[in-house]
Amino acid sequence: MSKIIPSVLAATLTALIVACGGSGSSGNMSNLTPVLSTGTITGFGSIYVNGVHFQTSSATIRKNGRTAAESQLSVGQVARVKAQQNNTDETGAAESIDVDESVIGPIAAIDTATNMVTVLGQSVKINMGTSFSKDIQPADITGLKVGDVIGVSGLLDSSGNIVATRIELAGSGAELQVVGTVASLDTTAHTFKINALLVNYSSANLSGFTGGQPSDGDVVEVQGTMFDSATMTLTATHVERQQSEQEESGNNGEVEREGLITRFVSATDFDVDGKPVTTTSSTMYRNGTAADLALNAKVEVEGTLNSSNVLVASVVDFHRNGGIDLESQATAVDNTAGTLTVLGVQVTVTSTTRFEDKSSTHMEKFNLSNVMVGDTVDVRGFESPAGSGKMVATRIERVSASTTVSVHGPFTAGTSPDFTVIGITIDASSATLKGDGGATLTLADFLTQAVGHSVEVSGTLSGMVVTASEIEIHNHSDSGDVN
Repeated sequence: MSKIIPSVLAATLTALIVACGGSGSSGNMSNLTPVLSTGTITGFGSIYVNGVHFQTSSATIRKNGRTAAESQLSVGQVARVKAQQNNTDETGAAESIDVDESVIGPIAAIDTATNMVTVLGQSVKINMGTSFSKDIQPADITGLKVGDVIGVSGLLDSSGNIVATRIELAGSGAELQVVGTVASLDTTAHTFKINALLVNYSSANLSGFTGGQPSDGDVVEVQGTMFDSATMTLTATHVERQQSEQEESGNNGEVEREGLITRFVSATDFDVDGKPVTTTSSTMYRNGTAADLALNAKVEVEGTLNSSNVLVASVVDFHRNGGIDLESQATAVDNTAGTLTVLGVQVTVTSTTRFEDKSSTHMEKFNLSNVMVGDTVDVRGFESPAGSGKMVATRIERVSASTTVSVHGPFTAGTSPDFTVIGITIDASSATLKGDGGATLTLADFLTQAVGHSVEVSGTLSGMVVTASEIEIHNHSDSGDVN
């Protein structure tokens, strides 16, 4: 599938409507293919999923099983889009869009050492790929507290953890919810488990079950209002079996699935999001090779389902969270080239770059064309090519104006008291220096211990040098691409 930079994609919407038989067109329907696309929402106007711009004017939109408006959806949520896709320009017209948050409930525990929180017995992992709603400050795990009721969208890893792609504050009155696989079914007691959570469905409304009630292995969405934290029991009011890709697509057309590799035997035998995938000699790899396939690698797989309900991949596209985070003013923006410059670093956007406006403007349909020189932006991504000092952005957020500069990325030694991160010079002479875990360090100890690790820098910009006020070493894996 050809991928187009999001700021350019907006111009193709009119062409899509024409291709789908809109006003002023004879309707070239021969270029349309049915598609079921599951992936993270990266932008709006209408909606971007898996690098495709889906027009939503005729779509039925549901969030957590209820009819919703497009404005109720957010960047970073995982959407399932059933659509007609244009093979000429890779746009699409959505027929239905379903967003189901992985878990909604109170935080029972927070582990900042591993970047994990526990909600309704589900382990939620937070990393550089996690977006946060504007009301969570700071926009990381330290902005959360035990007892907060949150809604989590995410992807499952090989251990059954939810790797969060978005976390929002849901409010104390929110209906509780968990999506997962039925295990330890007891048809007498009318209970089953989803990881550590016990679900009592004795008084629940059941839907979508062929035999009238759940079976082990069913993927279900459970909703309820009563949770007993002592017994880890959710009393369900509604339990719905989720359709498989084969059922939803009618085994017709293309399937696009973003997720983590949750089982891996070989390049021709692995699972993405718990569903089987195989490759062939003609499979095309993007941003990696077959040798990069491994447990918990984040990929987007495109292809068709065979008679055994295995996705035969025509394309495997590797997605990265990236370990670099820059927050400062944009000093240049080139919409035609799809680039912007932050702290002297050239940043390239792609069709899967996630855009969100967290400034006071709070523009819903936000992309590179809306970024102005002087805007304060938070850019996350990875260096590409390696050693180039250039970035590919996985996320761009416009935030409130600030003179504070933040840099998070791999430490490169320089001449004391300076060092660099992706080519940005950091002056550490006046900074408070901390090791992983928060212990205060001398400058000499810091420069020794930081080698081979990432650092988080806060300070001000003086010319082309960041004068740091605080620097902390990060040894744990959340700073990189590990999912």
